[in-house]
Amino acid sequence: MVEDLETSLFLEYAKRRISFEYDNEETGGELAVKILRTLIERNEAIPDETLALILGTSATEIRRILHVMHKTGLVGLARESVDQYRYEYKWFLNKDFIRKFLSQHINKVTTKLMHRINTLSSTTLYICPTCFRGGYTLDEAYEYDFRCPRDDTELMQIDTPSEIAFLSNIIKNLRGEETE
Repeated sequence: MVEDLETSLFLEYAKRRISFEYDNEETGGELAVKILRTLIERNEAIPDETLALILGTSATEIRRILHVMHKTGLVGLARESVDQYRYEYKWFLNKDFIRKFLSQHINKVTTKLMHRINTLSSTTLYICPTCFRGGYTLDEAYEYDFRCPRDDTELMQIDTPSEIAFLSNIIKNLRGEETE
């Protein structure tokens, strides 16, 4: 399967996000990518038992990963009536879903970066040059006697104009990716 940029970004995000949730890359992240690739290749809603058979993994582990991915918005879930009293749950993913997910994620990131730019514009911030823990306001810097609370290094004032230019460039690039 040849992956386009959107798909590879989506799969990399999913791998990292699920690995973080499981605190183990091989347990969660790799299986999540296998599940997502299967859903993309098949381009249809698939029950978890069928995914387990295709991937040769236990249905319980597949369900666990699918529920985490659904909670984080990486996959969709459809409920279909099998008979009068029973439902079958099928998992799906398509290009529009990936595009929408990436667009929402880019919007969240740009919102956070804009908030950071606004904070930089209105406040003097300090950073530790050793551990790079930053975002100390002037009041916090006074409170810590302009020393890092972690490693006792002298705090430095953030170069606001270059930081704002850097963040603005990232926002511009993200918005450029979003429109492509």
